Amino acid sequence: MIVIFVIGWSLSLTIATAQSFDAKVSFFYVPSSEDESYHVGDRITLRLEVRHPADSQVDLPSLPEGEPWGDFEVVSQTAVESARRGDNVAITHKDIVVTVFEPGQYQTPRLLVTHTLADGSTEELAAPVIQLDVTSVLVEGDSELRDIKEQASLPVPPIWPWVLLSILVALPVAGLIAAGGFWLYHRFKRRGDIIDMPLPVPVDTRPPEVIAYAELDRIEALNLPAKEQYKEHYTLVTECLRRYIEGRYQIPALERTTDELRRTLLPTSAIKDERRRFIEIFSDSDLVKFARFRPTLGDAYEIIRKARRLVQVTTPVPEPPADKTPQKETEEMAT
Repeated sequence: MIVIFVIGWSLSLTIATAQSFDAKVSFFYVPSSEDESYHVGDRITLRLEVRHPADSQVDLPSLPEGEPWGDFEVVSQTAVESARRGDNVAITHKDIVVTVFEPGQYQTPRLLVTHTLADGSTEELAAPVIQLDVTSVLVEGDSELRDIKEQASLPVPPIWPWVLLSILVALPVAGLIAAGGFWLYHRFKRRGDIIDMPLPVPVDTRPPEVIAYAELDRIEALNLPAKEQYKEHYTLVTECLRRYIEGRYQIPALERTTDELRRTLLPTSAIKDERRRFIEIFSDSDLVKFARFRPTLGDAYEIIRKARRLVQVTTPVPEPPADKTPQKETEEMAT
């Protein structure tokens, strides 16, 4: 009975000890070395590691990268990683990469780790200080200056295989091209001097105003402003008016800019009164087409109405037929 009691008491003490222990902070080189010598500019990896109960939490400090940390400069640092070791043990760690630019004896600044226990209480644990021996890359007593080494020369491979390969590939291709050209030459030579006459261009014999009205109706039916195709809309309207000017006044309006057309229309007495309205429409269209000006939807529809009005006022009014002498007056004169 006493033996059973002793065994039970030992087991309970062992379990209690395993479930409750103090957190331990370690700070060491990676890879670990007791006497590690580094050179100026080397990147030195230091690992901050905490062994703590699994039901507690550890907050590891974050150092500003690219800024001084004591005599060191922090190059980078990894994210905090945590892993369980057994039922009640956890290991939390992170790596810190530092460097120094002068030889000498160094030691790491103080690092504090915050440990939050399962009951909510917190404690701060200090990391051990690491001693670092940083040496120069120069050998002691070596002060002789040396010239820069010459640029290494690499052997140039021979190019004759590439030249030969190019000739072997080019000869068959040139032969095929020559044979094809010879065949085409004799084929067309046998056909004789046949001249393909261009197809006659259909001539629209309708009056200019009728053509313009029909084109404006077609443009309006496209409803391009509703699709935000303002540039295409203004281009079609101005081309319609330019063709109307060509048909009405025999002026090559399609081949001229707005400024050239302004000077051309100036001496034309037949269009003198409406010249300003034509140029106003052409100038507004140039803003939309070339200056990427975005008109309102109302302005885009209004240009159709303005174009119709211009065609209407510039269409000559047909002369009335000559008045015939009334039959009654003719009879009186005959009497």
